[in-house]
Amino acid sequence: MSASSGSVNPAVQALLAEIAVAKLRAEQRRQAKAEADQQPYGVIKETSGALVLRLPPPPPAPAPSDCCHSGCTPCILDTYRDHLHAHNAEVAALQAQYQCALLDDTGPLPEPRHHVLSHSLLNPLRFAAVRIIHAHSIGARGRLLVLEATAADFALAPGEHIHVRAQPGAVTKPITKPFTPVMIVAADGIVRPHLFVRLYADHAMSAYLANLSSGDQLAVRGPVSTPENMTRALSAPLCLLAAGGSGIAPIFQLLQFAHANCAYRQTRIVLVHCAQDSESLWLRAQVAEMMVDMPALEYVAFLSEQPEQPEQLEALELRMVSARMSLDGIRRAVGGNVGAKAQAVVCGPGSFNQDVARWLTELGFAGIQTL
Repeated sequence: MSASSGSVNPAVQALLAEIAVAKLRAEQRRQAKAEADQQPYGVIKETSGALVLRLPPPPPAPAPSDCCHSGCTPCILDTYRDHLHAHNAEVAALQAQYQCALLDDTGPLPEPRHHVLSHSLLNPLRFAAVRIIHAHSIGARGRLLVLEATAADFALAPGEHIHVRAQPGAVTKPITKPFTPVMIVAADGIVRPHLFVRLYADHAMSAYLANLSSGDQLAVRGPVSTPENMTRALSAPLCLLAAGGSGIAPIFQLLQFAHANCAYRQTRIVLVHCAQDSESLWLRAQVAEMMVDMPALEYVAFLSEQPEQPEQLEALELRMVSARMSLDGIRRAVGGNVGAKAQAVVCGPGSFNQDVARWLTELGFAGIQTL
């Protein structure tokens, strides 16, 4: 179509009409599903007096690619199996009630129930689209995504995380990976999930996340739990938390839990944060704010690729060491003798976890959890 002709190409008209019809049908399906989900189910007597049996909708079946193969407990396939067993048991009970009601329609009927819809964005079996309202880089290899959600949408306990699913253009099957969002105040003053991800070269999910920007959407589901009970480490006289890269997110979750519980505010907690440089030290300001209420909380940052500049962090009461973390570095951070009851939680890349766990064992830590 030329700009001066004032006419509309018939092919374009037909395409626009087809799109409008498709949108209308999609909205009709959505409304029909919402109405069906809100319908009462059970043994119901209609206005005509006839007895009918309405069954609850079955749980949505996950796709094989929804499992991230990271050892989550429970796995999405386990959760689906449990939900399906519960659904089948409920259906069998309703069918038995219906048969009894047909044989004796004079007795009282069980109260109809409703399928409860979750108002949270998170669902352990279903991926939901959530919009990104802000995205920027942190250091050379970090990416921070702020999601358009609130604390009510992302209720996560220490150790719980979410799964993100994507299908980058060069990948034939969807990829599902676990990430831990941190609930902190965003620029608009609302507590929102912040997703800090470490970017790796030649990694499809990293390439996908690196190219996301404000207005894009993520497919997420959860919460998903780890098999570890992270909070038990807070009951020890000394709790060491070691974070490498994006491992700071689940470690900070545990710190938030300790900060919210007065019983742990006097516990000696040593946070060891390993990064390339000070620009990569996400959440250091939030940790400094916690120190006001937690006088026994200590923070030591090991920076592998930056000269020591302690004057930058003096106002935040944080210590910075220009070196890679080592056995001697941890020994100096905790101050020598750790005691027989010291506990530790370690979260980072696999090689980081192995090295730190070995050093902590040598130092005599009684319990070491690696995530």
